[in-house]
Amino acid sequence: MQLVYIKYLRWQLFFNDGPGVNLYNNIQAGSWYPKAKEWIAIRTERKCLLASVVLAFLFALLLSSRPAQAATYTVQPGDTLYLIGQRYKIGAWELQLLNGLPDTWIYPGQVLWIPDGQGRVHVVSPGDTLFLIGQWYGVPYQDIMWANGLSDSYIYPGQALWIPTGGTQASPSPASRGSTASRGGITYSAQDVDLLARLVYAEARGEPYAGQVAVAAVVLNRVRDGRFPNTIAGVIYEPDAFECVTNGQFWLQPNTTAYQAVREALAGSDPSGGALFFWNPATATSPWVWTRQITTVIGNHVFAI
Repeated sequence: MQLVYIKYLRWQLFFNDGPGVNLYNNIQAGSWYPKAKEWIAIRTERKCLLASVVLAFLFALLLSSRPAQAATYTVQPGDTLYLIGQRYKIGAWELQLLNGLPDTWIYPGQVLWIPDGQGRVHVVSPGDTLFLIGQWYGVPYQDIMWANGLSDSYIYPGQALWIPTGGTQASPSPASRGSTASRGGITYSAQDVDLLARLVYAEARGEPYAGQVAVAAVVLNRVRDGRFPNTIAGVIYEPDAFECVTNGQFWLQPNTTAYQAVREALAGSDPSGGALFFWNPATATSPWVWTRQITTVIGNHVFAI
Protein backbone atom coordinates (compact mmCIF):
# COMPACT_ATOMS: atom_id res chain seq x y z
CA MET A 1 0.00 0.00 0.00
CA GLN A 2 2.82 2.38 0.91
CA LEU A 3 4.45 1.73 -2.43
CA VAL A 4 1.25 2.68 -4.27
CA TYR A 5 0.93 6.03 -2.48
CA ILE A 6 4.61 6.81 -3.00
CA LYS A 7 4.28 6.18 -6.73
CA TYR A 8 1.12 8.34 -6.83
CA LEU A 9 2.85 11.22 -5.06
CA ARG A 10 5.91 10.96 -7.26
CA TRP A 11 3.56 11.37 -10.24
CA GLN A 12 1.97 14.40 -8.52
CA LEU A 13 5.40 15.87 -7.88
CA PHE A 14 6.32 15.43 -11.51
CA PHE A 15 3.26 17.34 -12.76
CA ASN A 16 2.42 19.57 -9.75
CA ASP A 17 5.17 21.23 -7.78
CA GLY A 18 3.66 22.23 -4.41
CA PRO A 19 2.38 20.67 -1.18
CA GLY A 20 3.18 17.25 -2.50
CA VAL A 21 6.89 17.94 -1.82
CA ASN A 22 6.36 18.18 1.93
CA LEU A 23 4.03 15.23 1.86
CA TYR A 24 6.62 13.14 0.06
CA ASN A 25 9.18 14.10 2.68
CA ASN A 26 6.74 13.08 5.42
CA ILE A 27 6.39 9.72 3.76
CA GLN A 28 10.14 9.26 3.94
CA ALA A 29 9.93 10.15 7.64
CA GLY A 30 7.34 7.43 8.29
CA SER A 31 4.15 9.49 8.88
CA TRP A 32 2.97 8.90 5.32
CA TYR A 33 -0.47 7.26 5.56
CA PRO A 34 -2.74 9.90 7.23
CA LYS A 35 -1.14 12.76 5.33
CA ALA A 36 -1.34 10.90 2.03
CA LYS A 37 -5.06 10.28 2.54
CA GLU A 38 -5.56 13.95 3.39
CA TRP A 39 -3.67 15.11 0.32
CA ILE A 40 -5.54 12.77 -2.04
CA ALA A 41 -8.89 13.83 -0.52
CA ILE A 42 -8.07 17.52 -1.07
CA ARG A 43 -7.03 16.90 -4.67
CA THR A 44 -10.18 14.85 -5.35
CA GLU A 45 -12.43 17.52 -3.81
CA ARG A 46 -10.84 20.24 -5.94
CA LYS A 47 -11.27 18.22 -9.11
CA CYS A 48 -14.91 17.48 -8.30
CA LEU A 49 -15.54 21.17 -7.62
CA LEU A 50 -13.93 22.13 -10.92
CA ALA A 51 -15.98 19.53 -12.78
CA SER A 52 -19.19 20.84 -11.17
CA VAL A 53 -18.40 24.40 -12.23
CA VAL A 54 -17.68 23.30 -15.81
CA LEU A 55 -20.92 21.27 -16.00
CA ALA A 56 -22.95 24.17 -14.58
CA PHE A 57 -21.45 26.52 -17.17
CA LEU A 58 -22.19 24.13 -20.03
CA PHE A 59 -25.76 23.63 -18.81
CA ALA A 60 -26.32 27.39 -18.57
CA LEU A 61 -24.89 27.80 -22.07
CA LEU A 62 -27.26 25.14 -23.37
CA LEU A 63 -30.25 26.84 -21.77
CA SER A 64 -29.33 30.22 -23.18
CA SER A 65 -29.14 28.81 -26.69
CA ARG A 66 -32.59 27.22 -26.58
CA PRO A 67 -36.04 28.83 -26.58
CA ALA A 68 -37.74 29.12 -23.19
CA GLN A 69 -39.84 26.17 -22.12
CA ALA A 70 -43.39 26.57 -21.00
CA ALA A 71 -44.30 27.40 -17.44
CA THR A 72 -47.37 26.53 -15.40
CA TYR A 73 -49.97 28.78 -13.86
CA THR A 74 -52.38 27.92 -11.06
CA VAL A 75 -55.81 29.40 -11.64
CA GLN A 76 -56.90 31.90 -9.00
CA PRO A 77 -60.47 32.90 -8.04
CA GLY A 78 -61.82 35.35 -10.61
CA ASP A 79 -59.46 34.21 -13.37
CA THR A 80 -60.66 33.61 -16.92
CA LEU A 81 -58.74 32.33 -19.92
CA TYR A 82 -59.04 35.80 -21.43
CA LEU A 83 -57.53 37.52 -18.37
CA ILE A 84 -54.75 34.94 -18.06
CA GLY A 85 -54.03 35.32 -21.77
CA GLN A 86 -53.83 39.11 -21.39
CA ARG A 87 -51.35 38.67 -18.55
CA TYR A 88 -49.09 36.35 -20.54
CA LYS A 89 -49.74 37.93 -23.96
CA ILE A 90 -51.37 34.86 -25.48
CA GLY A 91 -54.85 34.34 -26.90
CA ALA A 92 -57.56 32.63 -24.86
CA TRP A 93 -58.24 30.17 -27.67
CA GLU A 94 -54.53 29.28 -27.80
CA LEU A 95 -54.55 28.53 -24.06
CA GLN A 96 -57.64 26.41 -24.56
CA LEU A 97 -56.05 24.43 -27.38
CA LEU A 98 -52.68 23.96 -25.67
CA ASN A 99 -54.32 22.71 -22.49
CA GLY A 100 -56.80 20.45 -24.28
CA LEU A 101 -59.79 22.18 -22.71
CA PRO A 102 -63.21 21.32 -24.21
CA ASP A 103 -64.42 24.84 -23.42
CA THR A 104 -63.28 28.00 -21.62
CA TRP A 105 -64.46 26.91 -18.16
CA ILE A 106 -61.62 26.87 -15.60
CA TYR A 107 -61.60 26.59 -11.80
CA PRO A 108 -59.40 27.80 -8.92
CA GLY A 109 -56.48 25.48 -8.32
CA GLN A 110 -56.41 24.19 -11.89
CA VAL A 111 -52.89 24.14 -13.35
CA LEU A 112 -52.55 25.51 -16.89
CA TRP A 113 -49.65 25.10 -19.31
CA ILE A 114 -48.40 28.57 -20.33
CA PRO A 115 -45.86 28.86 -23.18
CA ASP A 116 -43.02 31.30 -22.63
CA GLY A 117 -41.99 33.77 -25.29
CA GLN A 118 -43.48 34.68 -28.64
CA GLY A 119 -44.89 31.99 -30.89
CA ARG A 120 -47.99 30.49 -32.43
CA VAL A 121 -50.19 27.40 -32.13
CA HIS A 122 -50.12 24.60 -34.68
CA VAL A 123 -52.74 21.85 -34.57
CA VAL A 124 -51.22 18.62 -35.86
CA SER A 125 -52.86 17.24 -39.00
CA PRO A 126 -52.58 13.68 -40.37
CA GLY A 127 -49.17 13.24 -42.00
CA ASP A 128 -47.49 15.95 -39.96
CA THR A 129 -44.09 15.31 -38.41
CA LEU A 130 -42.03 17.58 -36.20
CA PHE A 131 -39.48 17.89 -38.99
CA LEU A 132 -42.11 18.95 -41.56
CA ILE A 133 -43.75 21.36 -39.12
CA GLY A 134 -40.35 22.85 -38.36
CA GLN A 135 -39.65 23.30 -42.07
CA TRP A 136 -43.08 24.85 -42.59
CA TYR A 137 -42.51 27.50 -39.91
CA GLY A 138 -38.76 27.88 -40.40
CA VAL A 139 -38.00 26.60 -36.90
CA PRO A 140 -35.65 23.69 -36.00
CA TYR A 141 -37.75 20.73 -34.91
CA GLN A 142 -35.59 20.43 -31.78
CA ASP A 143 -36.83 23.87 -30.73
CA ILE A 144 -40.44 22.70 -31.10
CA MET A 145 -39.69 19.65 -28.95
CA TRP A 146 -38.02 21.84 -26.33
CA ALA A 147 -40.84 24.41 -26.26
CA ASN A 148 -43.46 21.69 -25.78
CA GLY A 149 -41.50 19.57 -23.31
CA LEU A 150 -41.46 16.58 -25.69
CA SER A 151 -39.02 13.79 -24.92
CA ASP A 152 -39.40 12.17 -28.34
CA SER A 153 -40.73 13.02 -31.79
CA TYR A 154 -44.11 11.30 -31.43
CA ILE A 155 -47.08 13.60 -32.22
CA TYR A 156 -50.69 12.83 -33.14
CA PRO A 157 -53.47 14.50 -35.20
CA GLY A 158 -55.36 17.07 -33.19
CA GLN A 159 -52.46 17.73 -30.83
CA ALA A 160 -51.80 21.43 -30.25
CA LEU A 161 -48.13 22.43 -30.41
CA TRP A 162 -46.55 25.74 -29.46
CA ILE A 163 -44.25 26.91 -32.27
CA PRO A 164 -41.65 29.34 -30.91
CA THR A 165 -40.85 32.36 -33.03
CA GLY A 166 -38.01 31.39 -35.32
CA GLY A 167 -37.52 31.79 -39.04
CA THR A 168 -39.82 32.79 -41.88
CA GLN A 169 -43.49 32.27 -41.15
CA ALA A 170 -45.02 30.07 -43.80
CA SER A 171 -48.40 29.68 -42.15
CA PRO A 172 -50.83 32.16 -40.67
CA SER A 173 -50.01 33.06 -37.11
CA PRO A 174 -52.73 32.71 -34.53
CA ALA A 175 -55.10 35.44 -33.86
CA SER A 176 -53.61 36.84 -30.72
CA ARG A 177 -50.56 38.06 -32.62
CA GLY A 178 -52.72 40.61 -34.44
CA SER A 179 -54.05 40.31 -37.97
CA THR A 180 -52.28 38.25 -40.57
CA ALA A 181 -52.76 37.26 -44.20
CA SER A 182 -54.14 33.88 -45.20
CA ARG A 183 -56.11 32.23 -48.00
CA GLY A 184 -55.71 34.61 -50.87
CA GLY A 185 -55.18 37.77 -48.85
CA ILE A 186 -57.92 37.37 -46.24
CA THR A 187 -56.89 39.02 -42.98
CA TYR A 188 -58.14 37.87 -39.61
CA SER A 189 -57.76 38.77 -35.96
CA ALA A 190 -58.39 37.11 -32.61
CA GLN A 191 -61.97 38.32 -32.69
CA ASP A 192 -62.46 36.89 -36.21
CA VAL A 193 -61.20 33.48 -35.10
CA ASP A 194 -63.57 33.53 -32.15
CA LEU A 195 -66.53 34.61 -34.31
CA LEU A 196 -65.81 31.90 -36.85
CA ALA A 197 -65.48 29.24 -34.14
CA ARG A 198 -68.82 30.33 -32.67
CA LEU A 199 -70.46 29.98 -36.07
CA VAL A 200 -68.94 26.55 -36.66
CA TYR A 201 -70.05 25.34 -33.23
CA ALA A 202 -73.56 26.75 -33.57
CA GLU A 203 -74.13 25.49 -37.12
CA ALA A 204 -72.15 22.25 -37.23
CA ARG A 205 -71.55 20.80 -33.76
CA GLY A 206 -72.16 17.07 -33.94
CA GLU A 207 -71.31 17.03 -37.64
CA PRO A 208 -68.22 15.22 -38.99
CA TYR A 209 -65.02 17.16 -38.48
CA ALA A 210 -64.67 17.68 -42.25
CA GLY A 211 -68.15 19.21 -42.22
CA GLN A 212 -67.11 21.68 -39.53
CA VAL A 213 -64.06 22.72 -41.53
CA ALA A 214 -66.33 23.08 -44.58
CA VAL A 215 -68.68 25.46 -42.73
CA ALA A 216 -65.73 27.68 -41.80
CA ALA A 217 -64.52 27.50 -45.40
CA VAL A 218 -67.91 28.72 -46.68
CA VAL A 219 -67.50 31.92 -44.68
CA LEU A 220 -63.98 32.44 -46.02
CA ASN A 221 -65.18 31.76 -49.58
CA ARG A 222 -67.81 34.46 -49.15
CA VAL A 223 -65.19 36.93 -47.92
CA ARG A 224 -63.30 36.36 -51.17
CA ASP A 225 -66.42 36.67 -53.32
CA GLY A 226 -67.38 40.19 -54.40
CA ARG A 227 -71.10 39.51 -53.83
CA PHE A 228 -70.59 39.29 -50.06
CA PRO A 229 -68.99 41.50 -47.38
CA ASN A 230 -65.19 41.38 -47.48
CA THR A 231 -64.62 40.64 -43.78
CA ILE A 232 -65.36 37.62 -41.61
CA ALA A 233 -67.48 39.67 -39.23
CA GLY A 234 -69.33 41.26 -42.15
CA VAL A 235 -70.22 37.86 -43.63
CA ILE A 236 -71.35 36.41 -40.31
CA TYR A 237 -73.46 39.42 -39.30
CA GLU A 238 -75.00 39.96 -42.72
CA PRO A 239 -78.80 40.07 -42.13
CA ASP A 240 -80.45 36.63 -42.35
CA ALA A 241 -77.23 35.02 -43.53
CA PHE A 242 -77.04 32.44 -40.73
CA GLU A 243 -79.96 31.26 -38.62
CA CYS A 244 -77.78 30.72 -35.57
CA VAL A 245 -77.08 34.45 -35.36
CA THR A 246 -80.83 35.16 -35.41
CA ASN A 247 -81.87 32.52 -32.85
CA GLY A 248 -78.99 33.16 -30.44
CA GLN A 249 -77.22 29.80 -30.83
CA PHE A 250 -74.28 31.76 -32.17
CA TRP A 251 -73.40 32.93 -28.66
CA LEU A 252 -72.83 29.44 -27.28
CA GLN A 253 -69.26 28.83 -26.18
CA PRO A 254 -67.40 26.89 -28.91
CA ASN A 255 -65.36 23.81 -28.07
CA THR A 256 -61.80 22.92 -29.01
CA THR A 257 -62.88 21.05 -32.16
CA ALA A 258 -64.57 24.17 -33.52
CA TYR A 259 -61.40 26.21 -33.04
CA GLN A 260 -59.34 23.48 -34.65
CA ALA A 261 -61.69 23.39 -37.65
CA VAL A 262 -61.38 27.17 -38.00
CA ARG A 263 -57.60 27.01 -37.93
CA GLU A 264 -57.57 24.29 -40.59
CA ALA A 265 -59.86 26.34 -42.83
CA LEU A 266 -57.70 29.44 -42.32
CA ALA A 267 -54.68 27.35 -43.30
CA GLY A 268 -56.33 26.61 -46.66
CA SER A 269 -58.40 23.44 -46.21
CA ASP A 270 -61.78 23.53 -47.97
CA PRO A 271 -63.77 20.26 -47.93
CA SER A 272 -66.78 22.20 -49.26
CA GLY A 273 -65.30 22.39 -52.74
CA GLY A 274 -65.45 26.17 -52.88
CA ALA A 275 -69.05 26.37 -51.67
CA LEU A 276 -70.77 29.64 -50.82
CA PHE A 277 -73.86 28.08 -49.22
CA PHE A 278 -74.77 25.14 -47.01
CA TRP A 279 -78.02 23.86 -45.55
CA ASN A 280 -79.64 20.92 -43.83
CA PRO A 281 -82.28 19.36 -46.13
CA ALA A 282 -84.27 18.24 -43.09
CA THR A 283 -84.79 21.81 -41.85
CA ALA A 284 -84.36 24.04 -44.92
CA THR A 285 -87.60 25.77 -45.96
CA SER A 286 -86.46 27.87 -48.91
CA PRO A 287 -86.85 26.23 -52.33
CA TRP A 288 -84.26 28.68 -53.67
CA VAL A 289 -81.36 26.74 -52.13
CA TRP A 290 -82.09 23.81 -54.43
CA THR A 291 -81.42 26.01 -57.45
CA ARG A 292 -77.74 26.17 -56.41
CA GLN A 293 -75.12 23.86 -57.91
CA ILE A 294 -74.26 21.26 -55.26
CA THR A 295 -70.55 20.70 -54.69
CA THR A 296 -70.64 18.06 -51.94
CA VAL A 297 -72.62 16.56 -49.07
CA ILE A 298 -70.94 16.09 -45.69
CA GLY A 299 -72.96 14.64 -42.83
CA ASN A 300 -76.32 16.41 -42.65
CA HIS A 301 -75.24 19.41 -44.70
CA VAL A 302 -75.43 20.07 -48.42
CA PHE A 303 -72.81 22.47 -49.82
CA ALA A 304 -73.32 24.46 -53.01
CA ILE A 305 -72.18 27.45 -55.07
